[in-house]
Amino acid sequence: MWRPLSAIVFLLAIVNPLAEASRLSSDQLQLDDYLDYDGVMQYLDQLARAYADRITLKDMGRTVENRSLILAMVTNGDGRLGKRVIFMDAALQANAWMTPVAALYTIYKLVVEFEENADLLADFDWHIMPLANPDGYEYSRKTNTRWMKTRTPNGGNCNGTDLDRNFEVGFGLGFWEIRGPCEDNYAGYAPFSEVEARTVRDIMHSLVKSERGVMYLSLHKSHRSVSYPWVYDSTPVPNQGEHIEIGKFVADKILESTGKAINIWPGIIYGRESGGTSIDYAFYIGFPLSFVFNNGVFSTTSKIRRVADESWTGIRAFGKKAIEKYPPSRPIHQSEEHRPTKNSASRNWDLAPVVGTTTLLFL
Repeated sequence: MWRPLSAIVFLLAIVNPLAEASRLSSDQLQLDDYLDYDGVMQYLDQLARAYADRITLKDMGRTVENRSLILAMVTNGDGRLGKRVIFMDAALQANAWMTPVAALYTIYKLVVEFEENADLLADFDWHIMPLANPDGYEYSRKTNTRWMKTRTPNGGNCNGTDLDRNFEVGFGLGFWEIRGPCEDNYAGYAPFSEVEARTVRDIMHSLVKSERGVMYLSLHKSHRSVSYPWVYDSTPVPNQGEHIEIGKFVADKILESTGKAINIWPGIIYGRESGGTSIDYAFYIGFPLSFVFNNGVFSTTSKIRRVADESWTGIRAFGKKAIEKYPPSRPIHQSEEHRPTKNSASRNWDLAPVVGTTTLLFL
């Protein structure tokens, strides 16, 4: 009798590690090329099936080309409700191909490599949109690599809106191109004219309403920098020092890891007011911390892994410092002190939605 049992034990000792190794191998994120929309969705589904206690996917809506706007909600699986949240999005700019890679890599680090990063999930959840503009992303990858906008028809053979000009704070303020339906920086015919912007807005409102939203982090592709509100106004935000402290912490970690310097500045650093940005809106409605992390420069496929690692170094630093600054014991005050000091071009500071409605999702 002992011989068959010994054989079974021996087989299990071999098979279980092999099965675990196979599962871990299949959970690896592809970093030798850029994934298309279907590839991103498949990878998220794969993780959600393998780690159902740590990641939940929510389909937040559909684009004009019927692609899903997916939110990945990452937790440590302890079942504790109401944790504070870091909300991150990527690819508001369609041709920022590295930003979905950085977002997916963040999910991979938090879910698959959970043990090494458990400190980031002890008292916080992370809500991540790896593709905030999937229609534009696909068009950029397959048709026009310079494409930045959505794919909404504007009439007259013109398509698309710049999502980072479509939010309400300061809407319509800025350079003349934002008013041209055929221009790269077209702001849209009204605040939140785009379903993608409305979806991000609704997630923000839900997190602020539930007093869970601590930091909004938007991944962009421009200069190597960390920027913060305001973009539409030169007046410093009340907690500018806190934003600078976090930005410096991120920059120091990247310099220490890579030897590369990164700038920290308010969004209006170039002296040109620009309205409709997502970071201004997030801060305005009550996120105490709001940043753009510009590290998604286009990279050849041979450099994707290196830039992904560098981006994770920065994102991890953002999370670590935000968690340190806003522990559960520190109240989140959504008061008038966050409000801008002058009107935007839209003259609509009650933030009543011009297009669409705000749905409280209680995420």
